[in-house]
This record gives sequence, structure tokens and C-alpha cells, in this order.
Amino acid sequence: MRLASPIRSPQAVNLPPIWLSASALTAAITVAFGVRRWIDHFVWDPNAQDFRVWQVASRIGLNHGWSHIYDLDLEKQASAGLGPVGSLIDSMHLYLSPPPAAWIIVPLAWLPIPTAYVAWTLINLCAFIAACWLVCPGSRLVRITVLLISLATWPVHYQFWQGQWVVADLALLAVAWWLLDRDRWALAGIVLAFPFFFKPQDAFLVPLALLVSGRWRPVAVFALTGAGLAVMSALSLGPAGFAAWLNDLGMARADPHTGPMTYAFIFGRTPLATGVEVVLGLGALALAWYRRDRLDLVFALGLVGTTASATYLHEDDIAILVLAAWIVLRTQPSMTQRIWLVAGIAAAQFIAIGMPIPMLLWEPVWIMLLGLEPRLKRLEPKPRLIRQLVQATSRE
Repeated sequence: MRLASPIRSPQAVNLPPIWLSASALTAAITVAFGVRRWIDHFVWDPNAQDFRVWQVASRIGLNHGWSHIYDLDLEKQASAGLGPVGSLIDSMHLYLSPPPAAWIIVPLAWLPIPTAYVAWTLINLCAFIAACWLVCPGSRLVRITVLLISLATWPVHYQFWQGQWVVADLALLAVAWWLLDRDRWALAGIVLAFPFFFKPQDAFLVPLALLVSGRWRPVAVFALTGAGLAVMSALSLGPAGFAAWLNDLGMARADPHTGPMTYAFIFGRTPLATGVEVVLGLGALALAWYRRDRLDLVFALGLVGTTASATYLHEDDIAILVLAAWIVLRTQPSMTQRIWLVAGIAAAQFIAIGMPIPMLLWEPVWIMLLGLEPRLKRLEPKPRLIRQLVQATSRE
């Protein structure tokens, strides 16, 4: 007589951890609510997104010449009739990016603004997904979960809502990091230059972090590529166009509302705020030198050092930190690091209700933890040791 073999459930072995499934489901629900809110906003005023500023600049360049893209009168004329928000041209709603950003929008320039915005959003969504898949480690479910959590954070949601350029910067920086990780430094330097002609305030410390870490070759290629683009931009603007650009930048800089994610929010536009930003930027660079053997930490420190030291930064710009988190997650970070990343998600959500202080307090601590990461990892109990301790305790 044969004894019945114990019943097995091989399917159960392949089930994902409950925390991973719960995280994916929660993030998916949050994204669904965000998409619904996004659609409602778009239907209410399809011309109200920031993207129309780049489209208007591109139209001005095609109609009047690229030296006029910073002409406020032409921007007001081109924006007339676009609704109560779409018609606004002021210190918060004007074209400030370098000329290449307007050049790239030329294929979308003559589409209706709502149509161009939807096309731009879909392009950016594809780029965001591709960047996540390129950088994030783990199984398909892990990557999907990280992607959904990233999309659920307010800065990422807000950048898509406004049709901003942060995801374009993020995708290019992700490619640059991927190339650097494979020692393809020449291509990495070329790719690294382009974000500086879209939203330079989201990446300006990254080349410096690479330079102080001893990776001078991609920085040299970056400088040459950037110089070429700068010369092309200067030639397209001429002296008058360049003067108009400086005037627009000065007008935006004078508005205290253009730096809601800087330390001026806490200290005002004072030497103290500037001092804090400088110290955080230098601290990030010092730690990038200290951890120069770890490209992941160097790159992440360049990104968070950029946002922490910026003097001009909006809510959507914080979305660039998603890339830093993806890069850090590749190396199975310490539990302390993981807990702080979760805290960062919460801090990012407070921005949605006009509370940037949690994020402003979170950034300096993350800079410190990135510098300490190898030590934090070494100090953690090893899983094998924990199992042995549990087994010894159970025997007692």
C-alpha cells in the first residue's frame, strides 16, 4: 500500500511577494486616479499646459526668425485667443529654454496646440517607460511596480500634466548613464550635452560630479558637444536675440514664485538661502569624489546635488530624482537607503498640496546617505547570519 504523497502547490512557489503585489496595485490605483484628473484638466482648458510656450516659440522662429523667439510682444500675439491661461505671457509663463528646445518642436509647431500636447505627452511617456526598462533592475513585475510607483509620484504626474521637458532630460540622462556604465564614454558625453539645452537646471552638477570622480573623458566630449550647440544657438539669436533672452531670464528670476522648490522657500532670497544651496552642491561633489569608484553613486549625487543647489526649480523638476532612485536600486542598496527612498515618495506627494519643505529636508539627508551607502551596506547583518541566528534561537 502506497502512502499518499503530500499535496504540493507548485504555483504558490511562483507567486510574487505580497508586498510587491500590494505596491503594484496601490501605485496602479494612484496612477488611474491621476490620469482621470489629468484628463479632466485637459478637457477644461486644452491650451493651459506649459507645452504651448515651446510651441509658440517654435512658431515665432518659423515665422519671424529664430532671433525673435524671446520677443515678449510676439509671444503675446501668438498666444492670443488661447483661453484664460493659454493666453498668459508673464514671468511664470514665457519661453526661457535655450533655442534647441524650440528647434526640436518644429515638427509639432503647426498642429493645434491640444493635438501637439497629446503627441508630446505620448512621446514622453514612451521615453519614460523605455528609460525605466533600461535602468531598473529585477523581474518584469519589479520593473512594472517601480514604473507605476514613479508615475504615481506628484512631480512626475505634474510634469506630464504640464507637458514639460523633465522626462526628456531624464531619458537622455538615463542613456548617458547606461553608456557610461558600459565604458562608451564618447557617446555618453555627446548624449549628456543635450539636456543642458532643454532644462539645464535639472542636470548641471552631473558633469562636475563625473569630473571630480576622475571621469574626465566623457566630460571633455560633453564640453565640445555643448560648445558646438552653444555656437549654433548664439548664431541663431544674434546680439538682439541674446539680449532679449537675458531680459526674459532676469524677469523670471525676479519673480519669487519661480523657485518654489529651492531653499529660498524657507529662507527667502537671502545670502543664507544661497549659502545653503552652495554648501549642498559642494557637499554632493565632495561625496562624488569620495565615492568615485561607484559610478551609480557619483551619478545619483550629481542629480540630487543639482536639485538641492538649484536657485530656479519648480515642482515638476523634482521628477529628475526618479532617475537617481532607479540607478541606486540597481545595486541592492542598504535597508536604510531603501527606507529613505520610501520616505522620499511621501515627501514628493506633499508637494501636491503646496508643501515643499518635506522634500527640501529630505534632499540633504539623501546626499549624506548616498555618501555613506557602502558603509551602511557593510554594517547590515547578512541574510545568512540572520537565518543562522533564527535557527539557533528556535533550537533553544
